[in-house]
Amino acid sequence: MIEALEVALLFRNMILYLALKNITARKSSLVIVAFISFAIMLLFATNAIFDSTERGIEEAFTASFCGDVVIRPVSDVPLSLFGDETPVTGELSDIPCVIPFDKILQITSDNTQIECSTAQVTGNALMEFNGVRLPVPLFGVEAEEYTAMMSAIHILEGNPFLKGERGLMLSKNYAKQLGAKLGDTVQFSVADGISFRIRAVKVYAIYEYAVENATLDKIVLIDAITLRALMDMSDTVRSKEESGEEFSDNLDDLFLEAEDTEIMGADVVEIEDIIAQSAISDAEESENAESMSWNFIILRLKDKEKTARVIKELNRAFKKLDYPAQAVDWRKSAGSTALYLYWMRLILNVGILIVLFAGFIVINNTLVINVLDRIREIGTMRAIGAARRFVSAMCMAETLLLALVAGVLGSALGALLSICINQAHIKLTNGFLILLFGSSYIVTTMTFSNLLRSFMISLVIGLFSWIYPVITALKASPVEAMQGGK
Repeated sequence: MIEALEVALLFRNMILYLALKNITARKSSLVIVAFISFAIMLLFATNAIFDSTERGIEEAFTASFCGDVVIRPVSDVPLSLFGDETPVTGELSDIPCVIPFDKILQITSDNTQIECSTAQVTGNALMEFNGVRLPVPLFGVEAEEYTAMMSAIHILEGNPFLKGERGLMLSKNYAKQLGAKLGDTVQFSVADGISFRIRAVKVYAIYEYAVENATLDKIVLIDAITLRALMDMSDTVRSKEESGEEFSDNLDDLFLEAEDTEIMGADVVEIEDIIAQSAISDAEESENAESMSWNFIILRLKDKEKTARVIKELNRAFKKLDYPAQAVDWRKSAGSTALYLYWMRLILNVGILIVLFAGFIVINNTLVINVLDRIREIGTMRAIGAARRFVSAMCMAETLLLALVAGVLGSALGALLSICINQAHIKLTNGFLILLFGSSYIVTTMTFSNLLRSFMISLVIGLFSWIYPVITALKASPVEAMQGGK
């Protein structure tokens, strides 16, 4: 047993010695190490930047408008909290409601991992004030409940409108563009064929987000009742005294006094007329009526680490009960900005992997040439008794040593480059890049998973690069090899 162990150790040491001797004797080894190290460095640094960016955007978006989990209706088109994400035609599409709303809400309240929830109606309209017209996405919400849940919303002036009130909350940037202040009445219009549906509501609050982001700044918060009227959305309400099985469909019950205003060939509408048409007294609405027409339900979890588990549990329940709803994470609910980041990261990583694949081919060819240059040496070893396994192990050891050195060096250089990027405080001035990276500065975050992933890619290259050179080395017979392969 001891003798067998000694032979195995001797065999291993001999292979490592020959592998190191062959590596250090060839200049091509330096080229191989340098090439792989450079690619690994780029891969590590790129992912370090995107790790930081993704974490920053996730924190900003989940605390600003999309929560940890969003329940949305099942749809044939891609849906986010901004509506239909289909290019060009998306904003014209009607968004289905989450149904059955009350039963889905009961499922969320029964889940112990869910801390709180709020509902949202989504639409698009033309916002107008002081002669300024802006197309905007509208989020119809219960303002007090919504702002309490979204910790990144900071109220600068005023207060959120109360439940049942008709009101508007503008971001600081929108208020500046419109020249609007608290108490001003802002008009919203939606085209409906040759006519328009128009509503006007007062500004209750002006707010800002904790992180400046163009995606967040374009959101306008409005009461859900007004938005349903703008979008001509059928409102299903349930009396709080009724059972869960009894519903009453009241189409436009909340807007009996708010007829659609037709504008044909007119450029100006008297704001007083619009206010009169869109004003609905609280007495006209039953105090016990609760709307069930919502496009989305936004959830805040007690522990973000359990997001995937909660999504899985909710979707399993929806499928079992045959509800046309699905739970998704922040990325799928946040819209195009989050997807831009994901696709850019994917594209850059694919590009680097293509470079590594090209390097794999170069390494393969270099190793084959090295084997051919050493064919007489290999033939001599085989002639004096070296088995095929010994030659294979030697070639594999050489390639793995090269990959190991390159992996360590590339990861170290990537970490150093990441530190340098942080120290350089590189500022972004392009609005799209600021939106994409979620910050005015490029910041990197080094993680163990990124380090391990980069290092493993280097080892994978080494594991596959030795196969073809070994096949080439073993093709020649010992006699031919000793004659130089002639």
